[in-house]
Amino acid sequence: MEIVTSIVIQTLLLSLALGVTTLRCWIRTRVEHRRLTMADYLVWGGWLCTLGWVACSTKALYVQVEHPLDEEGRTDTVVYLETVFVACYLFDTGLYFPKASLCSFYWWLIPSGFRRLRVAIQVTSGIIAAAWLASIATDTFIAPNVSDNWSLENQMNSTWNSYNNLTVNWTLNMGTDLLLFCLPFFIINCLKLRRRQKIGLVGVFSLGAITMAISLARFIVYSMDYSIADADGNLWCTAEMSTAVIVVSLPSLKSLVARATPTNTTNRSNTGYMPTGASSGKKGGTYTAHIQGGTVDEDEMELTFLDRKASPTPTGTTGEHEVGKDGVVVTTNVTVTRDVL
Repeated sequence: MEIVTSIVIQTLLLSLALGVTTLRCWIRTRVEHRRLTMADYLVWGGWLCTLGWVACSTKALYVQVEHPLDEEGRTDTVVYLETVFVACYLFDTGLYFPKASLCSFYWWLIPSGFRRLRVAIQVTSGIIAAAWLASIATDTFIAPNVSDNWSLENQMNSTWNSYNNLTVNWTLNMGTDLLLFCLPFFIINCLKLRRRQKIGLVGVFSLGAITMAISLARFIVYSMDYSIADADGNLWCTAEMSTAVIVVSLPSLKSLVARATPTNTTNRSNTGYMPTGASSGKKGGTYTAHIQGGTVDEDEMELTFLDRKASPTPTGTTGEHEVGKDGVVVTTNVTVTRDVL
C-alpha cells in the first residue's frame, strides 16, 4: 500500500471515530438532557490516544519517504525510532480507554444491592487495570536497554521491532476483550425482560465481536509477516483503535433510531411501573413516579432486576428502585391513604 493512501484511510477512520463520539455526547446533553458521565469522558480518552497514534504514524511514514527502511526494517534516522517508540505507548493505552468506559457504564448500571454483580465488575476492572499496567511495563522493559529504542546500532532490539512485545500485548488485549464480552450476558440473566428486549441487548453487547475480529485479523497479518510495511501495519492498528471507540459509542445512539411508543397504562406487568411523570388518583390511593438521572420510555421502565429484595419502608408507604437502560434509576413511591367514612 502506498504511504499516502495509508495516511488518508487512517485520517478517515479517525474522523469517523470523532464524528460518532461527538454525536454520542450531543445526544447525551441535547437530546436526553443529561450531563456527561465518566464513561463518556473515557471514550474521549480513547479517541485522543487514537489521534496521537495517527499523528505518530503519519510522521513515521513521512520520515520513510526521505529515509526508507532497508530489507531488514532498519532505519538511518533516530527521529523514526523515537516516533514509533512513543506510538507504542499511545496504541497500547488507547485500546484500554474503551474498555474502561464499558466498566464505568456497568458500574453505573448495576445497583449497589446486587453484590455479586458489583464484585464481578470490580474484579473485571481490576483485571483490565492490571493488563494495562502489564502492557505499559512490557513496552518499557522488553528491550534489553531502554536506550535501544532510539539507538541506531541496537534498533532491532527495540520495542517496535519486538515480536514478543506484539504477542504479549495482543494476548492481554484479547483476553480483556473476551472478559468484557462475556460479562454482560451474566447481567442479562439477572434481568426480567421481554423477549424483544433480551434480543436487543444481546445484539448491543455482541458489537464487541467486531473489535475482537479486527484485533484477531491484525495479529494474524503480523504473524504471517512481521516485517510487513508500516503503511499496512499502521492502518490495521488505526482500524482497531477507531473501531473500539466507535463500537463503545454505538449503543448511545439509540435515541436517533428509537421510535416513539404511545403511553398506555393498560395491560401492564405486575412490577408496579407507571409512565414517566404520570399519576393516577384512585379512591384510597396516591401514586407518584420519580425519575432519577433523566427521562425514560415505557420499555425502560419495564426493565427490572430479578431477586430484588425490597428494602423496609414505613407502614403505608412502599418504594421500588429500578435501573433502566443507560443507568437510569426509576423510583416508584406508592402512598396508600384510607378514606374516612
